[in-house]
Amino acid sequence: MALADGLLESLARGRVPPRGLLFFGPRGNGKTAVLDRVAERALRLGMRAESLSAAAFRNPDALRLELQENAGLIGARLKGATAAGFGISAEPSPPTRNAAKLLAAWIGQTRTPLVVLLDEAQSIEPDAGRIFFEAVQEATRHSLPFLLLAAGTPDAPRRLRSAGTFTERALQRVPVGRLTRADTLLAFSEPASEAGLPMRRETALFLAGESQDYPYFVQLLGSAAWDAVDEADDEIGLDAAERGAASVRPQIERFYTERFDEARERAVHRTLAPLAVLVSERGGQITDAELDGFLEGASREHGESELLHALTDLGVLWKTRPAHWEMGIPTFATFVLEHHVHDAGAS
Repeated sequence: MALADGLLESLARGRVPPRGLLFFGPRGNGKTAVLDRVAERALRLGMRAESLSAAAFRNPDALRLELQENAGLIGARLKGATAAGFGISAEPSPPTRNAAKLLAAWIGQTRTPLVVLLDEAQSIEPDAGRIFFEAVQEATRHSLPFLLLAAGTPDAPRRLRSAGTFTERALQRVPVGRLTRADTLLAFSEPASEAGLPMRRETALFLAGESQDYPYFVQLLGSAAWDAVDEADDEIGLDAAERGAASVRPQIERFYTERFDEARERAVHRTLAPLAVLVSERGGQITDAELDGFLEGASREHGESELLHALTDLGVLWKTRPAHWEMGIPTFATFVLEHHVHDAGAS
């Protein structure tokens, strides 16, 4: 958030950032929440914060239509656009198909800067993405007052690269993984204290261990612990945390099951058990070389590249640091081995 805050403050002071940000990582790590907090911060700074839907990037026509709607130009044609200043007016007529002019019109609707938010960036189709980022390049070249912030799965950087080389310069990549233990403890204790129901440190430590520093689990466990507090209590104690944790375990189990079912829909579920065995044997992380060996042996139904893209898009695999990979969801390997170990011999 500190990086995003710095860009917002620069934009609010009239200095247009040369590029935006792409937050990417496995699901459940709070990327959408980051975009929401950025939007709130932008509004507090007197700027606009508006979204482009992932559906807009199905094809170029869908993109142009949404840009027209956001710019308020449905049924109007842009008139008077100049190469240097994007001086824009509209008159009744069929709308323009020029994405750069549409983006400029959207930015120029008011005198306040525009923060454009794009979630699920991994779903961008190349043709629509290429048109959009060419428009972003044009707007950046003319220092139009806007900032683009996007979020997506670990596969989002690759998908964006397929939209053109400018995406590398348009968006700085920001990986979003699990919290540090210190941040996890604060995530439990601070909201509780601010709400008038403080949390003992032993309680926060217990919940942090249960959450494995995974933001989605932090959210579930914190809410459950709060709900489990007795009316007579004036703090969140360990008993309430234990009751809350027990109540959400079925929900966490369903979460794992849904992730496995998604892998089945992509026809890569048979690779999960062998992958879980490998990750578990290596203490939770594997190297590039170990992953290459796994992909070579597990890619009979899929090419190695296709299999890797599917696993990263699903958030099953996550590159935490150079040359090191782990499961994107904590203890997913344990779940797979407990419920689908028979698949290990089928791959």
